Amino acid sequence: MKKLALIMVSLLLLGGVAANAQGVIVKGGFNYTNASVEDLKAGKTGWQVGVGMQTESWTGFSLQPELVYKVKGVTLEDATKVSMNYVELPVNIQWGPDLLIARPFIFASPFLGYNLGTKFSKETTFADTINKNFHRFEYGLGLGLGINVWKLQITGKYNWNFGRITNWSDATANVKGLDPAARTFEIAVGLRFF
Repeated sequence: MKKLALIMVSLLLLGGVAANAQGVIVKGGFNYTNASVEDLKAGKTGWQVGVGMQTESWTGFSLQPELVYKVKGVTLEDATKVSMNYVELPVNIQWGPDLLIARPFIFASPFLGYNLGTKFSKETTFADTINKNFHRFEYGLGLGLGINVWKLQITGKYNWNFGRITNWSDATANVKGLDPAARTFEIAVGLRFF
C-alpha cells in the first residue's frame, strides 16, 4: 500500500510540474555501479536514457522530474556480470544562478525505481535464487552538479540506494554477504526542447 501511495504522489507531482514546464529534456549517459558485496570483484559500467521536464527558475530554484531507463550492475568474483534493468523516477531539485549564457547548478535528487529484470553473463548455480529474491522497488537520494548552456544540459550525480537490492539469506551460502545497497555515479548529457 505504501508503494502504491508513493507512485500516486509521484504521478501527481509530475502532473503539477508539467503544467509549469519550461522545456522537455531528452538525455542519455553512462553510470558506474558498485555495491557492498562480500563476493564482489568490481563494479560495472552501464548506460541510461530518459526524458524530463524542467520548470522555470524561481529565485534560482527549479524542478526537473525525469523518467529514466537505467542498466546497472556488478561483476562477481567468478567473473559473472550481473546486469539490472531499472525504470527510475528522480525529481531533481536544482539551485543555481542564471548567468545569461549559462546556468551552473547544484541539485538533490530523491528517486524511486523499479527493477524490470536481472541478467547474468553466464550460467551460475545461484542465478535462480538471486532472481527470486531481488527487491523490485528501490528508493534513494542523489546529489550532483550540472550546467545548462543554451539548450544543452550536462550533469554529474552520485546516487545512494537506501534499500537493499536483494534479501538473500543463508540459503545462498556461496554468495554470503550479498545484502547490498547499490551506489551509482553517473554522467549524463541532455538536450532541451521548448
